[in-house]
Amino acid sequence: MSSRPPGTGALLAVTALSAVGSSGYGMLAPAMAELAAAYQVDEAAVGLLQGVIAVPGIALTVLLGGLSDRVGRGRMALFCLLLFVLAGTACALVDSFGVAVALRVVQGIGFAGLLTIPPTVIAETFTGAGRQRALAVNTLVLTTASTLGPVVGGFVASLGDPRNAFWAYAVGILLVPSTIRVLGLTTGRATTRGGSPRVLPDLRRQGTLGTALGALCLTTVTIVLMSGTTAAVLPLALERVFEVPLAARGVFVGLGNIGSLAASAMLAVLAGRLADRYTALAGLGLCAAALLLAAAAPALWVVVLSTLLLGVGVGCAYNAALHHVSRQQITGRGALIGAWSASSRLGQATGPVIGAVLVGAVGPMAAFGVSGIAAAAMVAALATAAYLTTRRRA
Repeated sequence: MSSRPPGTGALLAVTALSAVGSSGYGMLAPAMAELAAAYQVDEAAVGLLQGVIAVPGIALTVLLGGLSDRVGRGRMALFCLLLFVLAGTACALVDSFGVAVALRVVQGIGFAGLLTIPPTVIAETFTGAGRQRALAVNTLVLTTASTLGPVVGGFVASLGDPRNAFWAYAVGILLVPSTIRVLGLTTGRATTRGGSPRVLPDLRRQGTLGTALGALCLTTVTIVLMSGTTAAVLPLALERVFEVPLAARGVFVGLGNIGSLAASAMLAVLAGRLADRYTALAGLGLCAAALLLAAAAPALWVVVLSTLLLGVGVGCAYNAALHHVSRQQITGRGALIGAWSASSRLGQATGPVIGAVLVGAVGPMAAFGVSGIAAAAMVAALATAAYLTTRRRA
C-alpha cells in the first residue's frame, strides 16, 4: 500500500472485502429450521453448519495476518476472496450434511482473511481520530452487508430448496478487479515486510499486553452474545413462540445488525472523543439490558426493540476493542489484528452452538435470560478491571 491516504472510493473498495466476508456468516440464519429438515439433522446439529465457517479463523487468522505481513496484503486478499467464493457456492451442489460442513470449513479460511486484511490496511494507512473513523466506516460497511445477508438468504431459501442460498456467495467474484487495483499483487506494495514480528515483546515493552488481551476477550464475549442470539436463539424464538414465517425471519434477524450499524455510524462521527474503555463498558451493559428485556418480552415488538439495542451494544464494544488493538505501534501488526480476528471467529464459531444448546435445554425465551445474566457478569468484571487499572496507575 502507498503511504498516501486513499480516497473514499479506495477505502470503500477495501472495506467491501469485509462486507463480502461478513455475508458468509448470517446468510443462512433465517433458514436454520428448514436446513435441519433438508439435511435431516436436529436443530443443535445444524448450528454447526452456521458456526463452523468461523473455526479456521480461530487457528489460522494469526497465520494469515503474518503471511500478509510478508507476501503482501493484495496477494493474501485475492487468495482468500477466491477461496471464499468457490467453497461457498460449492455448498449449493451437495446433499450431504458432512460434505457441506467440510466445504464451510474451507470457506472459513477465506472468511478469516477477508475480515482480517481490511482493518490491517486501515490501521497502517490512517492515524489518530482518522484511524478510528476509518475503522468505524469499515464496520459500518460490513454490518450493512451482514444486515442484508439474512434478508437475502431468507428470501432465496423461501423460494425453494434452502440450500440455494449458498449461490449468493458468488457475488464476491465482482471484487477481484478492485482488490488487484487497490492492494496490488506484489510484495513491494505490502507493508511490514521483512523482519520477524515481535508482537508479545512489543506489547510488553509498551505496557499494553494486558489491555490488548482484554480487548481480545471482550471481542469474543460480544460476538458470542450477538451470534448466539441472532443465529440461533432469535430465529428459533420467532418460529416457536411468535410463529413468524420463514421469509420474514431474515428481517428480524437483521435488526441486530441495524443496531450495530447505528453504533458504528455514531462512533465514526464521535471519533477521538470517546475513550475505548468507557465505550466498551457502556456497550456490554447495553447488551445485558437488551437480553434481559427480551427474556421478559410479552410481545414481538419488545423482542424487536431488544434486538436493536443488542446490536447497538455489540457495535460499541466491538469497535472499541478493534480500535484499541489496531492503534498498538508494533511490528507484525497483521499478526496482532489476526489475533483479534481469531477472537472474533471464536465467538462466531461457538455462539450459534451455545445458543442452540441453550434453546434445547431451557427454551428460547429463557435462553435470552441466561445470556443476559452472563453479559451482566461480564460488565461487573470489566468495571472491576477498569477500576483496578486506574488505581494502579494512580
